[in-house]
Amino acid sequence: MRPTSGAILVAAGAFLIVGAVATPLAVAPALVKVPLDQSSVTISKAQNATVLDFGTLSERTAVNLTAHRAVRGDVKDGNADRAVFNVGVRVIDDASKKEITVSTDRVALDRRTAMAVACCAEDINGAAFKHEGLTYTFPFGTEKKTYQYFDNTARKAYPAKYVSTEKLQGLTVYKFEMTVEPIKISEIKVPGSLLGSSEPAVNAGRYYANTRTLWVEPDSGVIVKGQEKQLQTLRDGTGPDKLKIIDADLAFTEDTQKQQAKAAKDARDQINLLTTVVPIVLGLLGLALVLLGLYLVIRAARRGPEAALVETGDQPTTDLPSQASSEPVDEPTVPAGGRHAVERSEP
Repeated sequence: MRPTSGAILVAAGAFLIVGAVATPLAVAPALVKVPLDQSSVTISKAQNATVLDFGTLSERTAVNLTAHRAVRGDVKDGNADRAVFNVGVRVIDDASKKEITVSTDRVALDRRTAMAVACCAEDINGAAFKHEGLTYTFPFGTEKKTYQYFDNTARKAYPAKYVSTEKLQGLTVYKFEMTVEPIKISEIKVPGSLLGSSEPAVNAGRYYANTRTLWVEPDSGVIVKGQEKQLQTLRDGTGPDKLKIIDADLAFTEDTQKQQAKAAKDARDQINLLTTVVPIVLGLLGLALVLLGLYLVIRAARRGPEAALVETGDQPTTDLPSQASSEPVDEPTVPAGGRHAVERSEP
């Protein structure tokens, strides 16, 4: 094989090695992003909740609730840098099938960091609102630290603190907790009797508090399990809670956890392919080509002088005895019989 073939192999191998280095550093970050066509439905359930029956204006206890949350990506308004989600949440009384609460949300987020970005007519319940912090997912490569996580009901971001590392649905997950202290979210007019007032109607403050716990698969940022201890109450001007609107401990169902775990595993496998498997394969193949190419180049360089010695015209002649002599040499003749004539010497 010619030396040029070896040089070609060395160049090809070097190209693959460069690709092995570039894939995790440049290619993977460009490809590992929040999908534009996000589509998921998560279901949470609460047992023995307390809710306000607005028909009778009385509290109902021992109520079982189901919360459906649908997340749909708006592909048209997304691009290489941002994803846009339309989200709807319905909390339903399992017994009566009546809706307890309904909410909608539209948010844009950075496809790499998962942080909210101002864009695309974002709103909460149809009213324009600028989100902040993380929403619905954590970043790729989630760290053991505190993140700002947005609460739609309070309409602000709160610290979600790393608590511990646990095992869940066969995955290693990071556990985060955030606390929303009681905050006034609206004011409504209600019958005075509802709050123990003699007035026909009074203004009541609607207050909201929550303790949210999130279990996150760190490589993908997928929330495998979510849990909320939510409390909404009515207060009069004196301050203390007078009536519960909702008091519930909602958590992802087992099926939803399995669904989220599968999504996390699939995303993690894709990330691992781009950041580990492909670079290793390219690196090993590139190294093999470089070594093979160098071997061929060195072998060709060593064989070069030997090949020059055997070219026509440069071959050494065999060292034969000289045929030249100062005296003539008598050649015996061969008779027709094919045998030499032998003379006997007489004594």
